[in-house]
Amino acid sequence: MTKVLFITNKDDLTTDFVVREIQKRQVLYYRLNTEEIGLSVLLTIDLRSGDGYVYDTILKQKHELRSFTSVYFRRPVVRDYQDEDLSHAERQFLRIENYQTLEGLYKMLEDAFWVSSVNSIRNAENKIYQQLLAAKLGLAIPQGIITNNDADFKEFCRDGYDEYVVKSIRSGQVGQEQTEKIAYTSKLEHQPDKTQIAVCPTYIQHHVIKQCDIRVTAVGRKLFATAIMSQENEETKIDWRYGEHILRYEEMKLPDVIADKCRMLMDRLDLRFGAIDFIQDNDGKYWFLEINPNGQWAWIECRTNYKISYEIAELLINGGN
Repeated sequence: MTKVLFITNKDDLTTDFVVREIQKRQVLYYRLNTEEIGLSVLLTIDLRSGDGYVYDTILKQKHELRSFTSVYFRRPVVRDYQDEDLSHAERQFLRIENYQTLEGLYKMLEDAFWVSSVNSIRNAENKIYQQLLAAKLGLAIPQGIITNNDADFKEFCRDGYDEYVVKSIRSGQVGQEQTEKIAYTSKLEHQPDKTQIAVCPTYIQHHVIKQCDIRVTAVGRKLFATAIMSQENEETKIDWRYGEHILRYEEMKLPDVIADKCRMLMDRLDLRFGAIDFIQDNDGKYWFLEINPNGQWAWIECRTNYKISYEIAELLINGGN
């Protein structure tokens, strides 16, 4: 009997889309909002038997961990204990204990069908690895360098600084909660001094003039390609995420060779979901930028006729068969 576990948090609206599809099919499921462990959720792992369960005190439901056949791993977070009368060190200790407990829970569920496994997601998140693998698979990637060596930086940017962009090596998120900011991809408009370069490895990439951005949402073997008309607004020309503009989106079909390489990339990364970003230049050439192994997709579904949530639900129910 199929039973799906959602591992996420209360604020993850994207998971709501898949939950609705699972409910339509009357499939058994439980949504584990991990920050509720210790509040509304009780968790027991019995090291004698190797079994465990979660008990939801609000829903009055008990779920044996090994009863789940599929897992949708989204955005788990750990309770922050900010309202507790505890020192910073004590709060950190409790957060780490919760985090490590979740790590054990993931291991207990290794025999289930995951979209996608924790290890695969973490392995695929590294942009350096992504770039090297994409190039090996034959995808075009913009020329780039990651360095804190001023001499290498200057040698790479020999064509003039306005021909390059600066990117984050990981997510681009700076800070947390109310103070959170995003480090967007931006043009390199002047030469940083030697000390600025030395302080941290910096990701510099050749600026490819583009006609549009392309988001490919991969679910199993199915690909949903969307052209994002980022060049219609000045603010979004470098990074389409920047600014307040509501962009235009168009469904599109990928060339077979690009589609095949997307599937090859997913296979090599052992992913069952991926949000793959390309840009298309004015000659129609596709340039691979990155893959987010656990990226957002609900906004794509809302702006197109794509049924991404339906396909994720089908994948979870059928276990990839």
